[in-house]
Amino acid sequence: MAPTDLSRLQLPRACREALAKQRSERIDSHTIPVATAWWNTELAAARLPGAPMASSDVTQLSRGDLFADAAKLDADSDEELLRFLWRVLAWGSGMKLRLNRKRMRAVADSPSSAVATLRKALKAAREDPARAYEALRPRDRNALAYLGPAFSTKVLYFAGRGALDHPCAILDSQVAATLRDTCKWDSLGENEWPTSTYVRYCALLDRWAHEESSRFGRRIGIDEIERWLFRP
Repeated sequence: MAPTDLSRLQLPRACREALAKQRSERIDSHTIPVATAWWNTELAAARLPGAPMASSDVTQLSRGDLFADAAKLDADSDEELLRFLWRVLAWGSGMKLRLNRKRMRAVADSPSSAVATLRKALKAAREDPARAYEALRPRDRNALAYLGPAFSTKVLYFAGRGALDHPCAILDSQVAATLRDTCKWDSLGENEWPTSTYVRYCALLDRWAHEESSRFGRRIGIDEIERWLFRP
């Protein structure tokens, strides 16, 4: 199938209506229940840096919580980098935990390599979606086992600390389904997207965000559009 001409795609009216709501409500307060006890037990059993994932009384995490994590993150600290990863995975997984033991095992098999990969990806994420995505998906393969596009793009997204000009957005199966079915990106595919597709996705959201910024008279972040695509 020939690549869809993304310059012809228009933002759905329903998304534009959603953008009228406060960013703090739709983005910062977007909260997911997390299995804190499970994470802390598994990380301790695996003797992995970055434990505990959260204190025992924490039952949920928000995007705002992860923005705060990224803002205070010491990128030179292996332990802080891995705690950031665990918290992103916990938010992204919610109560569906089936692959997370395998993700932990992959890190445990080569922690220095995993940390180096994360450090490279987080640094690139604030400047270059292509380079950042390639750090976690070199040659369309997972740099860290079981950390595919849906979760690797969450890592890249949260590295931005909630900045309105952050260039990386989350791309997962739910976002892709809306782009295909509602926005008519016919050639998108379902998963395992190559770097070129991720770059086109981020550029599409950036165009829409700039168009809507002019319409609303305030800066719209690309994540405000991603949020609607995730659950229109």
